[in-house]
Amino acid sequence: MEAALPCAWAAVSSAGYRVGEDSTAHVGIDFGTSNSALALTQGASAVEFLDFSLLGASTRSYRSLLFFDPDEQEVRLPIQFHAGVEAIEAYLEAMGEGRLVQSFKTHLTTTSLGRTSIGHHAVSLDQMLTLFFFRLRRHLEQQRGVSPGRVMLGRPVRFAGSEGPEADALAEQRLKEAAEQAGFAEVRFELEPIAAAYHYERALTRPELALVADFGGGTTDFCLMRLGPRPDSASHRKDDIVATGGVGVAGDDLDAAIIEHLVCPHLGRGTSYVEMGRELAIPRSYYYKLARWHHLSFLKGRRTRAELERLHRLATKPNAIAGLIHVIDNNQGFHLHKAVERLKISLLSELRSQFSYEDGPVQIDVAVQRESFEGWIADHVAAIAAALDNTLAEAGVGPADVDRVFMTGGTAFVPVVRREFERRFGVDKLMGGDELMSIASGLALHASRTWG
Repeated sequence: MEAALPCAWAAVSSAGYRVGEDSTAHVGIDFGTSNSALALTQGASAVEFLDFSLLGASTRSYRSLLFFDPDEQEVRLPIQFHAGVEAIEAYLEAMGEGRLVQSFKTHLTTTSLGRTSIGHHAVSLDQMLTLFFFRLRRHLEQQRGVSPGRVMLGRPVRFAGSEGPEADALAEQRLKEAAEQAGFAEVRFELEPIAAAYHYERALTRPELALVADFGGGTTDFCLMRLGPRPDSASHRKDDIVATGGVGVAGDDLDAAIIEHLVCPHLGRGTSYVEMGRELAIPRSYYYKLARWHHLSFLKGRRTRAELERLHRLATKPNAIAGLIHVIDNNQGFHLHKAVERLKISLLSELRSQFSYEDGPVQIDVAVQRESFEGWIADHVAAIAAALDNTLAEAGVGPADVDRVFMTGGTAFVPVVRREFERRFGVDKLMGGDELMSIASGLALHASRTWG
């Protein structure tokens, strides 16, 4: 296992890193709710991506998560951790023992989170962010032999959970400080849809008024801007950006809808328990957390376990609650969400698909119609469409005025979402390409223009 961050957390250089060292590499990090990517340019070369090995296969996607194995923790040593693809492999090897923590980005606007216990250590969200960026920096050193002191980080137009500019500023500051603690001496930000526009406009031969729609894991962001061919060294002016908008609804919400409607009824959602002669509904809060990556770890506490054991004794359908306890105790959240992801991907091209998940007492094998899925996510799609319309309205621009719509991110492939754009702009105006890597690419290009 690689060197861990010291207990002081800030002393990154003592772990063998050259803090603040410059190089010819210009680095962009797309830090996503579910997945992250790292791109760089060196000299006049094209954009390159870091590649990672996951279960024997190569991938450019680095899962935004950490895994802590309790057996590796000692009182006087720095905390030991795994990140990204290594975290998944370590988690699977540990047979579900330990703590898998994910979707840090969704909590960036939250001020009420305290520390969580990892073995003998009490760890905060900000420290977990530092660990994650720390490990990304190590991958950069190992794969490319560079240790740049600068990084261009992407950020959404509106952070998940944001209620205004102050919350967005807090989230950005937390990201900045975490990257600095990890050894990046200079950290700058660019909006994710604007970064995608940098990537897209490389192929342009004439000016366009373009709408960039970036569908992430936690947020959907829009940027309406004037694009066109320009020298590689030229950056965008502020008046190129006509309007920005966004909403805290995205891919993770679509997954959550599948779990809530398809999986949770098998685990006791909608059932009841009897206490002191009264029949009461099983609280839905357990299922809300189960359905969302960033709340899964909250189900592991002793108090939650005691409450579930009490409900199991009193439940009208105790086997269903036993299934919920099994999923939590055996850290099956990752496997459950992977099964949901497979179903969602299948429904992109099929009108009907099979959802299959089995572990211990939990056995779910159900046929799912695309029409049913679209009904489950109807409110989310409506929220995305409303944010799109608001962005255009604030700019005083109608769909006919937009020359091109560049859609990036996995949710861009969901048919019911795509239909909203086809209805407004027509099929011919919609385009994509490198949907999952375009933001990282654009961030690296922007970094080269900024510091080149």
